[in-house]
Amino acid sequence: MQIINRAPFTIHHFATLGSTNDYLKDLADAPEFTCVIADEQTAGRGRRTRTWFSTPGEGLYLSVLLRPSAATNIALLSLLAAVAVAETIAQYNVAELDIKWPNDVLIGERKVCGILVEGASSGAHASRVIVGIGVNLNHQQFPPEISATATSLALQLGHPVDAAEFRDRLLARLAHWYAHWQNDAGRSIVERWQQLSSYARGQAVAVTLADEQVTGMTAGLTKDGALVLQLPDGTRRVLLVGEVSRLRKGL
Repeated sequence: MQIINRAPFTIHHFATLGSTNDYLKDLADAPEFTCVIADEQTAGRGRRTRTWFSTPGEGLYLSVLLRPSAATNIALLSLLAAVAVAETIAQYNVAELDIKWPNDVLIGERKVCGILVEGASSGAHASRVIVGIGVNLNHQQFPPEISATATSLALQLGHPVDAAEFRDRLLARLAHWYAHWQNDAGRSIVERWQQLSSYARGQAVAVTLADEQVTGMTAGLTKDGALVLQLPDGTRRVLLVGEVSRLRKGL
């Protein structure tokens, strides 16, 4: 393991881990801004228990420990991370950059980043939240099951990306937005997310829920980061969770 200091973060860099999120969960006494990075994950995962394709040396697999106050809206951390990743990728002048609710970062409708936010508090300890981020940096190919829906930054740019440079840029954006989140209860994060996402308003989508699928037109986010969907009958529905897909034609 290598220790790297990038204030306010202390980075624990490993060659291989099962999961950076799981490793950080076990560091019960770790201070806020402890960051765990692995060149390879053997048990990486995304939302809804999906496996995250963690090729050795080709992606950035990173988890950060945060200790927010109990009064803050934890749900907004997912949007915060997506904004930080999107702004970092934007520094590389990538076209067709987008965010799909709640936190899938896309390039040309293909996923380039996955985010998993997990609570890790126990007993009387202060709130502990782990933000896991996986970014496809230098992948040249993907397994058949995701080859049509995934991409990497290198594939879009036509040249490799320096992982350490991307890491430092991303951590800087995370620190920036985390400070905003604590100062204004997330209002600026919701606003910035909506600026970066073509899915935020006026987009015909289908949203798959646990036991149904609903279609409608997106109508922005609530202050808590929930998606507002205008249904075909004109009523509105607020969604806290769901899998969003774009409808190519009008409803």
